Amino acid sequence: MGKWLLPDSGNFPASQRKVEQLLDNLAALEKGWPVARTRGSAQRFAVDNEQFERKLILLSDDDTETTLYVGSSPELRKVYVRPGDKDEIFAADFNIWEANAKIEDWIDTDILVLDQNSVQRIEMPGIIMQRQGGKLQVMNLDENEQTNTDESSALLSRLTGLRIQSQLGTEVEPEFRQDEPVLEVRITIEGGDVVDYRFSQPQDATYYVLQRSDLDYYFEVAGYTVDPVREATREKLVQARTEEAPGEPDGDEHNEKDADASADDEKDPDAGGETAKENE
Repeated sequence: MGKWLLPDSGNFPASQRKVEQLLDNLAALEKGWPVARTRGSAQRFAVDNEQFERKLILLSDDDTETTLYVGSSPELRKVYVRPGDKDEIFAADFNIWEANAKIEDWIDTDILVLDQNSVQRIEMPGIIMQRQGGKLQVMNLDENEQTNTDESSALLSRLTGLRIQSQLGTEVEPEFRQDEPVLEVRITIEGGDVVDYRFSQPQDATYYVLQRSDLDYYFEVAGYTVDPVREATREKLVQARTEEAPGEPDGDEHNEKDADASADDEKDPDAGGETAKENE
């Protein structure tokens, strides 16, 4: 099955969920009895050819075109609608915001999302993490250090779960300041593919501009999602190694010592007997 795209945005992927939800809601519309059918009523209810709230054009596989005018709302979750080839106007169960006309409302904001389990390595300033034993571990640890699994999992989640606020086109603009990145991250995923992230921040902006090596677009990403990644440090990802208290042997060592003690006990009675005879 093909994917929904946005031709006016360079065929950028649309939110499949939102498009399918809109189509399902349109297919579920029940006409009932018409509330009006005159040109004056069409203008009053904002479903006229020239005066409307929304104009939806649906194309089928055989290029058959169906037009639906969506107008004003008489009450909550109700709108007036008129098929483009009819004069009848109906009151239908529908939310006008489900047919928003802004491109930003239809883009696939999850386009950056990665499968966490596919990430094999993360490289960023001062930090290298490698998947070992099924988990990402900080590399080059000292003897008394170990990976803080809570912090490493949080960093992985933030990087793989990034969502965009908008797409900024395929041409870099000077105001993006991509030549002055504030953060660069490299992620290696299963199979050896490498994905590079370059974050920059326009002057006085609270958001970041992101360019990812496997995509042709520049993206606007919310500052509150990137700031925690920028603040990640090796010190936060590493904690003191937790070990058993000194002098406390493990179970195997206990068993070995018990066995040695038993062997010594078996020898002691013989030695004691010889001493007793000598004393006699």
